[in-house]
Amino acid sequence: MSTEYEEDQERRTIPDRRLLPTGPWTTLILGGNRSLNRRASEHLQPYFVDTYSAHTLFQVVLLLALSIVDAAITLLLIQTGCEEINPIMSHLLTYGLLTFLVGKYILTASGIPLLLVFKNYYLFGTRFRVGYLIPVFIGMYVCLISYQVCLFP
Repeated sequence: MSTEYEEDQERRTIPDRRLLPTGPWTTLILGGNRSLNRRASEHLQPYFVDTYSAHTLFQVVLLLALSIVDAAITLLLIQTGCEEINPIMSHLLTYGLLTFLVGKYILTASGIPLLLVFKNYYLFGTRFRVGYLIPVFIGMYVCLISYQVCLFP
């Protein structure tokens, strides 16, 4: 005795796409509408999404903007006699201001796609997801910029 579901499965010409999890790189393909974990069985499991919320977009843009503000304030502080303590950024500074700014932006922007793709993965078996790092980095930039402003004479 076969059920209606089994008969439907037998008539399919392609495998049921729902049996496979969403892959990590499908986020790079345009389209898709999976934005969150929909099944109870997937609760507390890592998962990939196809779309991101406006809040996530805001956080990413804010992170990039804070990186640029940090670079600008760093250049102003260097003009007042301060030094860049980050060896990578100090090395880029020897090539000029534009190289420094572009390098700072690229170093910040290059990590964001990985944070977004793996944002729903839990770190080290804890309940802390990779996506929680974006607000942490924003907070770190706010603290750094506040400290830099205090350094001005």
